[in-house]
Amino acid sequence: MPTCKYDGKTDPEDHISAYEGHMLLYADTDSVWCKVFPSTLVGLGQTWFKSIPPATIFDFRQFTSMFVTHFVSNKRKSLRNYVGRFNAEAVTIPSLQQEVVVLGLMTGLREGTAFRSYLGCKKLTSLTEVLGKANDFIRGEEFDKAAAAKRPAGDARDKEKDRREDKYRKDKKQENSNMRAESNFVKKG
Repeated sequence: MPTCKYDGKTDPEDHISAYEGHMLLYADTDSVWCKVFPSTLVGLGQTWFKSIPPATIFDFRQFTSMFVTHFVSNKRKSLRNYVGRFNAEAVTIPSLQQEVVVLGLMTGLREGTAFRSYLGCKKLTSLTEVLGKANDFIRGEEFDKAAAAKRPAGDARDKEKDRREDKYRKDKKQENSNMRAESNFVKKG
């Protein structure tokens, strides 16, 4: 069963992704996913769940939509939003030193993000250079989102189910092959 826990303080979509990854290993039934999900909630997450009126959840997609909506303030902000806000403030400062503004932008990025790691490895000294690289990362983020949106909602679950069925067929084929080999051995013997 899933070991990931959600306390209401982090990005709800990260929790859903971790949960789905675990659940793909155990079950592919929507109702099971809905029944197990509350066991991953602690603290504020559990308090939220207890506040939901009975008989108001009909499927996992609706459940996760309610969950994300409630904890939307914890969602990670996009790089585009951050860079836009930062740049709007930076242009209002007269005689801004480029090294200082680059350091300020880097400091404001979340630790562990790909863009912050990238900037830490490079020796960019002007805001123009950094904004150019940020634009590249933003296009990458938007491309990933568009590609994910084109995939059907149950695609990951369907692929996992197909993989399991293929494995089952291969196992059955192997069993039948072994049985035929034993049968031929018995006939020859």
